[in-house]
Amino acid sequence: MKTAYKPSIISPYQAMQKKTFDTRDKKHPAREEIERCVGTYNLTAVIEEDIQTQAIMKHVPGLISFLCTLLRDGQVIAQGYGSSILSSTNKFFQRAVSSAFNSSLADATIRATKVLDTFRNPDKSAISSALDEAYEAKNKNEFMPITEKQKSYLFELIQTNVDDKEERHRWESQIDQLSKDEASEAIQSFKR
Repeated sequence: MKTAYKPSIISPYQAMQKKTFDTRDKKHPAREEIERCVGTYNLTAVIEEDIQTQAIMKHVPGLISFLCTLLRDGQVIAQGYGSSILSSTNKFFQRAVSSAFNSSLADATIRATKVLDTFRNPDKSAISSALDEAYEAKNKNEFMPITEKQKSYLFELIQTNVDDKEERHRWESQIDQLSKDEASEAIQSFKR
């Protein structure tokens, strides 16, 4: 018996995938992001013996440890740690030291890529403006007026905890001027 097979037909989805994922195409949307990554990065790696780790782990004989501080434009962007142990299974000095050294350098590099897009975004003004916006939003929240629940609860706490009439009157007259955070602090102080 003879079986006749039909030639395979590529589905439209497969055809689209072949066109869509060719990132060498200059019109591809990923090209811009790829080109932002390409370039020269000037970093300084300062490697030193990690004395603090050795002091903490003095019960481990043969410990070799390094601390790698990665700098960009004189500012610390990451620190990495690497260690190795000389033992009967790992008795080659050069391999053990090299392993600890390479681990510290790799760790620092990996950590640097997680901090504010260190490599690809040298524009510090963009980072600082984003941080300014975040702090500005936080400061706006600090000056929100006291809520009605806070006001009634604080009034109740003042009535129960403040015995002096003048002091009680002073607290009651200031309740409306308190911010939400100030009211929260006052409530916490009365709860103690």
